[in-house]
Amino acid sequence: MLIAADVAAAPAEATPGVMDGEILGQLGTGGAALVVTVVLWLGMKATADKGRQLPWGVVLLLGAMSATLYAAAGGFWSMPADILGELLIAVGVGTGTGPAGNVGMGAVACVCAAVIYWRKLTLPQLAVMGFVAAYVAGRAGGIWGVGADLLASLGRIVGA
Repeated sequence: MLIAADVAAAPAEATPGVMDGEILGQLGTGGAALVVTVVLWLGMKATADKGRQLPWGVVLLLGAMSATLYAAAGGFWSMPADILGELLIAVGVGTGTGPAGNVGMGAVACVCAAVIYWRKLTLPQLAVMGFVAAYVAGRAGGIWGVGADLLASLGRIVGA
């Protein structure tokens, strides 16, 4: 038996296209976090004979961007940042009462920058350091906050 559709039904609402600012379609922050995670994972696992490996700078940027997207997405995505924040508090960073004295987030941001610049990190290590650096920079203020704000703006654009 054939059932005819209701003639008075409203047509499906058109989704925004490229001209409306949605270049990749509607991602959402959770979707953007998923995409960045998959791209990082696949791009770091690639070898010369299997796929294309991500360059150093792209891994650092995506690692840093993942911190912003994970925090914005919430839910289980925010767990890595929550754990990192608790670890920093546990060692007294930013509290003024830590075992090393008054170590602020600015000092941790400088240490992250030094490790990224002077240590020869593997791509997975670099992605983790990018995540940590972005998390710390967002709480350190100063020049570090400018970079974190830029990442947050880029994350809003991608995950809007």
